[in-house]
Amino acid sequence: MIPEFDVEIDYDYELADLRTDLTTETVAAGFVEHHDYQCLGLPSWEEAADCLAKEAEILERAARSSEPDGIEEILAAVQEEDDVEFAELMSDFQWNDVGVAGVSLALSAARTATFYSCSSGLGNHHAKYPMVGVVPDAERAALIAELAERAGCGIGQQWGRWYVYAKSVTALHALGRLILVHREAFDALPQPMWVEGLEEELERVNDY
Repeated sequence: MIPEFDVEIDYDYELADLRTDLTTETVAAGFVEHHDYQCLGLPSWEEAADCLAKEAEILERAARSSEPDGIEEILAAVQEEDDVEFAELMSDFQWNDVGVAGVSLALSAARTATFYSCSSGLGNHHAKYPMVGVVPDAERAALIAELAERAGCGIGQQWGRWYVYAKSVTALHALGRLILVHREAFDALPQPMWVEGLEEELERVNDY
């Protein structure tokens, strides 16, 4: 089974109040207080597609499991059998939780600034329900909002940043897929100013 959580899906946001002050340096270094979230950089659509495909395989297996949290069961089994294989698997997900890793990478490929993700499984998780944090520009936000509603995901806004959430990680995975399908629409938008030089700044931060 894939856990489902009791949360009301709502759309509470103001495009005009989104943060517009992000810089290359703040995005690279991390601009919120959340638990050691690492900037995903500027992944390609191909990298996002690969992550979503691997995620889909685990979610399909988890859905067939009789365990209350099939995702945790699968990952625990891999880790118990081979720590190296587990590390390689989690590396494919950029060490984000399975179920929210795909949408996080897709949002980053769409050139929005992600800053948080949690699948909220039945084990030790930070969020009460599946959630990703992102700061999009207004044009990208309008498109993401439309796709989020189609996928059954809600949006909350706080301090100019968005928290996209769902009852289950399957909805967030579906949102990641929809973002991938509409990649040409995202690519047609002007890139945010913080994109310029981000990879170089990340190298500098990581070498520090």
